[in-house]
Amino acid sequence: MRSSRAVLLTFIGAHIFNDFYATVLPAFLPSLAREWDLDYAELGILSFAFSVLSGVLQPSLGHLADRDGRRRLLVSLGFLVGGCGFLAMAIAPSFWFVVVVSSLCGLGTATYHPQATAFIVEAYPNDRGRMLGLHGWGGSIGHFLAPLVATLVISAADWRWAMLLVGAPIIATSAALRLTLHETRPNPEARLRGAIGKPIITAALAFGLLSTVLYSYVTFVVKMLVDEGWADTTAGAALTSMLLIGAVAQPVGGRIYDRFGGRRLFIGATLGTIAAILVFSQTSGAISLVAVGAIAMFGFGLFPVSMAMASKIGGETRTGVSVGVVFGVTGLLGATARPAVGALAEALGDIRLALSWTVLLAVAALPFAIRLEADESAL
Repeated sequence: MRSSRAVLLTFIGAHIFNDFYATVLPAFLPSLAREWDLDYAELGILSFAFSVLSGVLQPSLGHLADRDGRRRLLVSLGFLVGGCGFLAMAIAPSFWFVVVVSSLCGLGTATYHPQATAFIVEAYPNDRGRMLGLHGWGGSIGHFLAPLVATLVISAADWRWAMLLVGAPIIATSAALRLTLHETRPNPEARLRGAIGKPIITAALAFGLLSTVLYSYVTFVVKMLVDEGWADTTAGAALTSMLLIGAVAQPVGGRIYDRFGGRRLFIGATLGTIAAILVFSQTSGAISLVAVGAIAMFGFGLFPVSMAMASKIGGETRTGVSVGVVFGVTGLLGATARPAVGALAEALGDIRLALSWTVLLAVAALPFAIRLEADESAL
């Protein structure tokens, strides 16, 4: 078995590429909109397609790995499917071809977080918050690089070449994980009955609603800025700056969790998100982008916290299904909300106003944050 540090470093690297391809699609939206004359509602459908299979399948894939092992196989297969999906989108003859293939890319992302969390928690059972925060730092680097690399390649060549550039390293990551990770053993005690109860549903809704707010902004901010007259590369740089904040927020969130627990963090992040959306709704220009940065800080800071809480709720035998429920609910909420935001933008004729209405999602998250246990050991 590999050392704990080697496992952590492996998944920090893998997380860079997983979250790179999980969040790179928004950088392509202006190009896809020009290619096929798409509106915000149609772009929302594309985001829905990417998220929906991931949301539906994560709990099942997490449980499958808890019970039957094969975590290495599942996580490496996910990268292979996702990478092939981006290669296929590079030769897309139509928008609806992109929609169908993007759902396969979403299927690829469904395998990652339940398996990665289980590997890391097994390696660091008493330091999960800090280590998952470091793992989250890798994901934030992927978030940070995605719009930067994609918009630069799109401007230098075109979006199809950029799709190829995204797909190739994802496939290489699949091969690297297959070669470097140890395979896990079956655990017949990992039963699904009793795994999905009130504590995990509460945590899933508290995180899922705030994450839906975050990714609504991530999805549409580049297209919003381009429509307001920004160049594609400048708008991509704005999103990159927003995502860079997440690279700082995730390790910090993990360390705070280890010291204070998750409930206080969730309540504070929820209130902060509500305030930031209200500032965004009443301002424009640089001040509104600072507000978007604050939304990114609060949202990304909760990623390692939610994974740590879910793994603690599930225990050693149910980490996969618990994390799968949290990220599955998050994926389904996002899959539903982002097309709704796109459709609302078309109806109102104003994407900023449509994004401002996501404050209702943040307000809805607050009761669930308050209900979280103060000490996860009581869950």
